Amino acid sequence: MKRIGTLIVLLTSVFAASYTTVFADEFDNAKKAVAAGDFLQALTHIRAAIAEKPQDIDRIQLGAAIYLEMEIKDTALTYARRVYEDDDDQADAVVLLSRALVESDRAAEACALLKKFRRNDDNVELALAHVNALVAADSTSAAELVAATARQKYPKSADAYLALGNLYFSWKPIPVFDLAVQNYNDAIAINANLVQAHFNLAICYWRMGNRESDDALSNEYFNKCLSEWAIVSKLDPKNARAWYEQGKIYYLAKRYPSASNALKTYRELRPLGTGEIMASWYLGESLFKQGLCDDAKKHLEDAATQIDSLKPKVAVMLARCNFQAKKWPECVASYASAAAVDSLWEGMDYWKYGTALINAGDTTKSIDVMFQAAKIEPKQCKLMERFAYLLQSKKRYSSSNEVYRGRLANCSDSTDAKIHVLIGNNFYADSLVDSAIASYERATGINPKMMWGIQRLGDTYLLRGDVAKGRPLLDQVIANAATTTSADEKRYAIAAIASLNGLDIKDKKWQSIVDRSSLATSIDPKSVVSWLYLGIGYQGTGDKDKARSAYQEALKLDPNNTSAKKNLQSLSN
Repeated sequence: MKRIGTLIVLLTSVFAASYTTVFADEFDNAKKAVAAGDFLQALTHIRAAIAEKPQDIDRIQLGAAIYLEMEIKDTALTYARRVYEDDDDQADAVVLLSRALVESDRAAEACALLKKFRRNDDNVELALAHVNALVAADSTSAAELVAATARQKYPKSADAYLALGNLYFSWKPIPVFDLAVQNYNDAIAINANLVQAHFNLAICYWRMGNRESDDALSNEYFNKCLSEWAIVSKLDPKNARAWYEQGKIYYLAKRYPSASNALKTYRELRPLGTGEIMASWYLGESLFKQGLCDDAKKHLEDAATQIDSLKPKVAVMLARCNFQAKKWPECVASYASAAAVDSLWEGMDYWKYGTALINAGDTTKSIDVMFQAAKIEPKQCKLMERFAYLLQSKKRYSSSNEVYRGRLANCSDSTDAKIHVLIGNNFYADSLVDSAIASYERATGINPKMMWGIQRLGDTYLLRGDVAKGRPLLDQVIANAATTTSADEKRYAIAAIASLNGLDIKDKKWQSIVDRSSLATSIDPKSVVSWLYLGIGYQGTGDKDKARSAYQEALKLDPNNTSAKKNLQSLSN
């Protein structure tokens, strides 16, 4: 918190100011809204009231106070100057201008103004304003003198103790929180309803708990802090600054549900476009942390439009939200706008960006992004596997194997055998037969009962011409089909039967083809290739009727199967 004691407490004097009844409706409405704590409505009314009578000092004075409360600092300072210039002998005008100056980071001017005025006229309110201005100007020693003198002169004034509390809270180089707490409590002892004292005490307890290494004591301070906020909320439920500070504290404590509740109340009192800019950030991130992306979006976007340094971070957060909502083009756009500051990215952001690009139709760019993802976050086992498969589908076999190897190095688990088969398939597709065999052998070494690895190894031996090694492996896969309930293992058996049938056609072993293909059609009656081979086998044995029947079954499943049509025609001829 930049400083303590910024609440507007001069409004009572404004209410009492005389004003003409002509055109007084909006002015009256503004005062009523202030009395009800509804500064948003007060702002609307005072604008109209000043537009009606732009030279009316009472309206301008109330306007300055309202604009200060709404944290519209430039206008507040302009109006406060006009009030002071109209009558620089009025204490309330001096207090108003000093506060506007402090809020506008011109504390030194406020100090000079108050010092000059207090030579001839002084009260505890002026002393409190002077202490706050000196604290804001880092003039701690001078502030201590003013505060101590005020306590001596006004020992029964709560404001005098409030001033001392503010001084010790902001003491340089290290705050003296114990003395701040003592003086705030002294102020409350005099005036239990002094909202500002409870407000400052809540922040003080938070700061004390935050620097405390003892967890039990830290929690005690935090609970005291919450107790003070409860008092503030009861005494002044429309105190926007209190809701903001409370929300910020919860945010810093990573208690995001509580933070968002407090900050939502703040935003009801200070809608977007008014109040603290950081409220949008704290509220947006608190909602984001709870997965409430739709609610978070408008607050995050508001923060980004007002604070340039937040734009890349907000873009990343919105990208994650859009990814969660599967809004792929929006996700891509958000990540693209955040790419210039990729130091804010986590490893998963590259994977999400790449995935969004794929779903948005930009596969080429997605591959480049996913290469970064695989390098930065290689322990995302499933994503590494999917990326390698994507590369395989694009016939980038060497790159695919590079990613598969990265997956093996970082994610050794029960799927290792499968990954070795996939690596072998890449070698096979790239006509690197010996390398393929080595990978399949690694797979079957890890899992000797892995039918897929055995089937691929057997096929590859046949490709290399090593029938003696290949045939028994494929026979093993086929024999397994008799007992397995796995649909995948049955599919591997169908593939093994097709491979051996292709081998036996060369040797015209028609009965072997019939026997195997009959088994294949019983394993999977919808296998077109099995019915086709069964027809070929019967045709080879001379049994035309059974051959014709088999081809017809194949055509039922695939009416456009050219081989079945030709073979069926050859039987008719």
